[in-house]
Amino acid sequence: MISGYDLVSLWREYKKIESGQIAVDINIGDYRGYVAGVCDVCNRWLFTTPEGTTQGQLCAVVGKWLEEHPKRWHEPAMLLVICALQEAFPYKRKKRQRMWLSVLLVDKVKYF
Repeated sequence: MISGYDLVSLWREYKKIESGQIAVDINIGDYRGYVAGVCDVCNRWLFTTPEGTTQGQLCAVVGKWLEEHPKRWHEPAMLLVICALQEAFPYKRKKRQRMWLSVLLVDKVKYF
């Protein structure tokens, strides 16, 4: 399981590349892939990203949230990504959409 500490380390390397600096970690794509993977699995179940949101924007949102919440870095990375994206993009239920699974998942995430 990837911890928040691991994710923060990947975020720092990702940020270097995005700003044009030289990164030392050969796995800098791991951060973008991890955030994108969590988003693909949980989008429209636990949060709702606006149409047209890019992976770069998602990575920036999660990275900013991580920097603002260092006391939570000991928690699982997936939980931190979900919390960041829920805060930035609250879940919006469409009319007549059955989302009973999301209720179960949200309860688990909040009380993890």
